[in-house]
Amino acid sequence: MRWLAVLLVACVAGCGVNPIPEPPSAPALAGDVVGAICDECDGAPMDVTGGPGSARDADAVWAVNLDGTAPPAVAEVGADGSFALSLEAGLGNEVRLQARRGELRGEPVDLVAADGVLAGAPRPLEGCFHVEPELALTDTAVGDVSAGVLRLEHDCAAPLAIDAIALRTPAPELSLQGALAPVVLAPGEPLEVRVELRPRASGPREEVLLVEVSSPEVTRRAVTLFGRGVP
Repeated sequence: MRWLAVLLVACVAGCGVNPIPEPPSAPALAGDVVGAICDECDGAPMDVTGGPGSARDADAVWAVNLDGTAPPAVAEVGADGSFALSLEAGLGNEVRLQARRGELRGEPVDLVAADGVLAGAPRPLEGCFHVEPELALTDTAVGDVSAGVLRLEHDCAAPLAIDAIALRTPAPELSLQGALAPVVLAPGEPLEVRVELRPRASGPREEVLLVEVSSPEVTRRAVTLFGRGVP
């Protein structure tokens, strides 16, 4: 049995001194996150751990495999900022991690496990294709519907060919409206994606939307959709 150890260091800049009291810091991944994959174990999960200080101002770390359909994994954060979780993922898969505290959410971090390294996922067209990493939907009464709009913008020199816009895995209470893809956007032409939430019961709802692009370069954007059903 052979294990591949993979390492990511996320650096967070410090803040200057300010005599005015500030609200509590947003949760964030701020230290060493290590993943281990058994490359000879059929179906074995990836173990992801963060040492002391890895999760800052957080009570949980949420993780999902963007290349799979398994539910997200959630780990409690220890008093020292450490955490450990297991996730169905393998080499070449892209994983989204996020530090959370109650309703507060840190910036998502996308990592890919390839060639024995867990590192930031490549983002071709990052300088000209812009998509927010999350879309918050308003609290919605059970049986009602609410909608949010995700705006895709690009100022690339060449047309942008979007091959697919779809949820990572089916989520009956979340839906995309309109003929979204395939579509080719002229330079400077935006696209708005309407997302609807129809909760059948109370509680949080969450899934990841994937935007697949084939030209002028092959790339992908992930957007976490989240909302809540209320009585």
